[in-house]
Amino acid sequence: MFEWLGGFLDQIIVFFQWVWDFLTVGIYTFIKDGLVLLTKAAMYSWVQIQLLALEVAYETAQQVMGDLGVAEAVRQRYGALPGDLADTLQFFGIPQALNIIFSALSTRFALKFVPFIGR
Repeated sequence: MFEWLGGFLDQIIVFFQWVWDFLTVGIYTFIKDGLVLLTKAAMYSWVQIQLLALEVAYETAQQVMGDLGVAEAVRQRYGALPGDLADTLQFFGIPQALNIIFSALSTRFALKFVPFIGR
C-alpha cells in the first residue's frame, strides 16, 4: 500500500546522491574541463600571433633587403664568378641556399622590431 512512498523516498535519495557526487567529483571535473578549454584557446591564440608576427617580419625584411639592394649586389657578385665555378655552385644549389639563409637572417633581425612579440 505504501510502495509509492518507498519509491518516492528512493528517488529523493538518488537525487541527493547525485547532488553529493556533483559537489565532490563533478565540480572538479567541470573546472578541469574549463581550464583545459582555456589553455587550448590560449595556445591557439599564441600560435596565431606568432604566425602573424612572422609574416610581418618577413615582409618587412624583404622590403628592407630590396631597398638596400642586397639581392642585386649578391647577383652581381655571383655573375662575376668564372663560368665553371658558377655551374658547380648551381649544381649543388648554393644560390638557393644563400637565398634561404639571407631571408632567414633578415627575417630574424626584423622580428626583433615587431611590437610585443619580438625579443
